Amino acid sequence: MAPKRTGGAQAPTAKKAKTVAPEAPVLDFIGKCDDIPKSCRQMLQAAVPICLEIVEGDRHKFQVEVLDRVAALLAGVESRKRGAASEGDGALAAINADKEKAAADAAAKKGVADAKQAECEEKGKIVDAAREVRDGAQKVLTDAQKAQADFNAKKAGLITEQESFNKLMTDVYEPLRDNTHSGNWRQRNKLISELVKKLSDLGAQDSLAEALGTTLKMTPDKREGTFAKATINFAGEYFNKHKATVAQDISALDTEESSHLTAVSGAESIVAEKKAALDVVEKEWSDIQDVWVGLENTSAEAARAHKQLEGQIPRAQKTIDKANADLEKFMEVPTLFAQLKEKSTVVPEEEPAEEPVEEEKQDAEEAAPAPEGEAEA
Repeated sequence: MAPKRTGGAQAPTAKKAKTVAPEAPVLDFIGKCDDIPKSCRQMLQAAVPICLEIVEGDRHKFQVEVLDRVAALLAGVESRKRGAASEGDGALAAINADKEKAAADAAAKKGVADAKQAECEEKGKIVDAAREVRDGAQKVLTDAQKAQADFNAKKAGLITEQESFNKLMTDVYEPLRDNTHSGNWRQRNKLISELVKKLSDLGAQDSLAEALGTTLKMTPDKREGTFAKATINFAGEYFNKHKATVAQDISALDTEESSHLTAVSGAESIVAEKKAALDVVEKEWSDIQDVWVGLENTSAEAARAHKQLEGQIPRAQKTIDKANADLEKFMEVPTLFAQLKEKSTVVPEEEPAEEPVEEEKQDAEEAAPAPEGEAEA
């Protein structure tokens, strides 16, 4: 049989792409697993690829034990990661429970503080009313004291007026009227002017005051006239009337003074009573305010505790999310390992590439029977 001919150059062998071993994630896990010593990790990394090349049913007992050991390592890490995620869920649940409890506590304490504030405000209104009553009583006392002061001033003025008027009559008017004045004419004229002014101040007509001045300057013999005597008499009547009026006003002071003393004393008693009542309600108000401030502080502290717990929730949720993401990422390795255990990791041999069409045609021609002449030859 003639040797097989080939037509032209053979087709180049296709290059195999560089591939990563399917068990690479498992080997990477083993290399980073701190549950076993480094020497054990290295042994497993060397043994696992060989074990996975064998079909599950053909594996040696030692190979099964190696793979079971890796499965146990994976299960242990998975358990810890699930425990971490579960622990995060438990911590978040505990925070939420504490937060709800803190919210209820804060609401209750705020309600108590608000109730005490309302009570404090009502007591404040009572204090304001008591203060108004006390101020009203104080005004009555102030008015009574002013009236008493005015009375005392009036009394002092009347007594002074009585004393000075009696002195004016005794030392000035009577000596001038009786021509017994011993002073010189300049002093006499000055005293006469003082009498004239006093007479005018008492309400006498200006003509009478001027007539008195003129009369008192006359000599005794000229005062015997009708006009002079009438002037002296009319002036004397004014002076006597004023003297009697002042004496009467002074005698009436005792009754008025007693009424002022009674009014002031009564007003002082009322002020003292209202002030004592105000002191009582102010003390009660102050005590309530102290309690309210304490309750407000307690309420604020409870609110801060609730807010702090609320602030812990995002961090706890972030921890849970991280733990779940870590678990989800890790679970790719056990899943892959379980898949690799079911069958061999050996890559099946590739089918030989089909020969070109030209070679098939040439092979067919060589296989055909030769003509009779050539066969005989």
